[in-house]
Amino acid sequence: MKNIIAKYRFLIIVVTIILAMISAVQIPKLSINPSFDDYIPNSVSNRAFIQKLDTIFGGSEKIMLILTDSSSIINPSSYSRLEQLTEELQNIEGVEHCLSLRDVIDIKLEDGITTMNPIIAEIPNTKAELERLKQSIIKNNMGSRFVSSDFTSTAIILTKADTIKDSEIIPAIEKVIENNPGREKIYIGGLAYIRQSIKSYIKKDLVTLLPLALVLMVLMLYFSFKEWKGVVLPFIVVILSLLFSFGFMALMDWEISLVTILLPIMLIAIANDYGIHLINLYQEKFVSGKQKSIKKVAISIYEELKKPILITALTTIGGMLGLLSHKLPPAAELGVLASVGIGLALLMSLFLIPVLLSFYGAPEYKKNNNRKLLAINRVMEKFAGWVSRYPKRVIGAFVIVAAFSVVGLFFLKIDTNVEAYFLGKSDLKKGIELVNEKFGGSQYVSVLFNGDVLSPEMLTQIEKYTAEIEALPKVGNVISPTMFLKELSKGVYMPNEPGYNTLPKTKAETVQYLEIFAMSGYEEQISQFIDYNYENTRILVSLKDGSNETGKAVLEALHKITDDDEHLVCIAGPGLSKIQIADMVIQGQITSLILAFIIIFVLLTMVFKSVVAGFLGSIPLLLSILLLFGLMGFGRISLDIVNTLLSSIMIGVGVDYTIHFLWRYKLEYAKSGNPAKAISKTLSTTGRGIIFNAFSIIVGFSALIFSGFAPLRFFGVLVVISIFACLISALLLIPAIITITKPKFLEPQ
Repeated sequence: MKNIIAKYRFLIIVVTIILAMISAVQIPKLSINPSFDDYIPNSVSNRAFIQKLDTIFGGSEKIMLILTDSSSIINPSSYSRLEQLTEELQNIEGVEHCLSLRDVIDIKLEDGITTMNPIIAEIPNTKAELERLKQSIIKNNMGSRFVSSDFTSTAIILTKADTIKDSEIIPAIEKVIENNPGREKIYIGGLAYIRQSIKSYIKKDLVTLLPLALVLMVLMLYFSFKEWKGVVLPFIVVILSLLFSFGFMALMDWEISLVTILLPIMLIAIANDYGIHLINLYQEKFVSGKQKSIKKVAISIYEELKKPILITALTTIGGMLGLLSHKLPPAAELGVLASVGIGLALLMSLFLIPVLLSFYGAPEYKKNNNRKLLAINRVMEKFAGWVSRYPKRVIGAFVIVAAFSVVGLFFLKIDTNVEAYFLGKSDLKKGIELVNEKFGGSQYVSVLFNGDVLSPEMLTQIEKYTAEIEALPKVGNVISPTMFLKELSKGVYMPNEPGYNTLPKTKAETVQYLEIFAMSGYEEQISQFIDYNYENTRILVSLKDGSNETGKAVLEALHKITDDDEHLVCIAGPGLSKIQIADMVIQGQITSLILAFIIIFVLLTMVFKSVVAGFLGSIPLLLSILLLFGLMGFGRISLDIVNTLLSSIMIGVGVDYTIHFLWRYKLEYAKSGNPAKAISKTLSTTGRGIIFNAFSIIVGFSALIFSGFAPLRFFGVLVVISIFACLISALLLIPAIITITKPKFLEPQ
């Protein structure tokens, strides 16, 4: 180290700058992918079935435009705008079908001739005629799904081709809306629009949260050390680790996702931890008045802290690498990227910070005149007193908290619903609510059948299924081919005849109905439900909301209704993808948690050469995880794609405090031979660095509270709780356990 400072400090700086420039060049290559569905393996059943459905009927995803008017949407101006919008929207590349009230037909038998006319030829002038029109729309099997029951909203339903990108079709839709202004407010709903919105929110979060987290970090560092070198040196390490990580991400051709927003916040919060301990020890040595040469201090802090910093960095990386077992690629990628950033932060903290520190002049401190240091020492003295006098009570208090947390685990739920990502009263949130409340939801599930789909027997069975599905409480709209056929019967029979509003009695009659429909120019509507070869048909079911609870309930009910039907091919759709993502989240949470614990246990056992050390270091982490998930259960905070990553992050970071405490305690115990004095001295010295370290994490992650995404806001709050729990465990629980058990691995060798 002496040679590095004396001979190679300029070389270290130059090499660091070159690596930073190489990384910065890579960053513009990064792209954003807001969809988690893309990361579901093709072999997984729902995704495979969706692909099968798309080959038969075309795209499965729906995009809905909702036009609203507080008085009534059925008026000449609104309908004229609706017609123009429908006409232009159906010409957009990637829109396979575009349907609205304009496409609803009124089928009648007049003078022995079947007539098919738009249900709205013109908007009536009189109130009575207008009321009759509304009733006709409601009674029409096809019309009711395009208008809300209070007639304040109407929907345009687009089917998106599976080959078109969200970034292409959504701007085109917004352009059509912009070119057709009107008094009606238009909201957009559907997974494609939500994903595109997530993409813009990700950009916004990266632009706002990154500077905010950096500012908070600077303020925290200055408040902690009250000198600018204590700010600048850790800040340089953080910026470089960010550059290296994002440069590596671009080099690997990985995409930015919702999960990736956590990366810069994590590095800002974690990458300065090692610098904090170095600066803390540097100040401790000068405050004591025993050191005058800053170069000697730079060498000294490196020699004293290189082992504990290396160990804590490895355990943090070990916790992050627990995410490698996650089946969702963005989670595994986050583990790798965070590990790369933390590893580089470790190297720069150990070498670059002492080198840069050697350029400064020696500071002047008045011995024992640091008020903040004295204030923290007073708190640490109280902790030491509690531990030495009441160790069993301290442990008992933690046991009570753990027991309370276990109860909360029973209330923990899992939900990967993207509709719940947004807060406030934005147009996006309003659009989601309108679609779900007034139009039965935009997330659809298909029940696919194969066989002689035009036979009366099969049509009767499908009609039976349709009626049973409509009765399900969590189902919105149910659309089936029988709905169209019954509507077509009105053009073949008079209202007083037996065949009116019923299914065809023979296969030949069914074919006749479909031919009438095709000749009238409405073949597009029926082709979404019966293929051209008359071999496949489906029932489309919309979900009233996008929650996992609703999706699972509907899926279970659909399987029960269609149980043992030999013609059933599959039940699938974009609305069910979240259930499979949830399964991946659960499995990823369990495996990453186990892997992280194993890595930490092995590292602690190897470092301290004791299995007891592995168990001792794991206790605070286990209690913190119980507290975290218990509070989530009591607070009704669902386990989702984002906060499922929290446990691995917390394990990797939280164990650092225990390691620093045990390392310093062992040194102090070797000097004094008195456990109580060793605990008190450790708390008053390293305890200060541990507190600064923890608050650095808390302050860094608190920037997430200002995110536009609900999961990230909750994540920010949960990090504060979990890291604080790890901190208190390291400063109280571990000393109390040591006081009672007196583990041999901490005895002087």
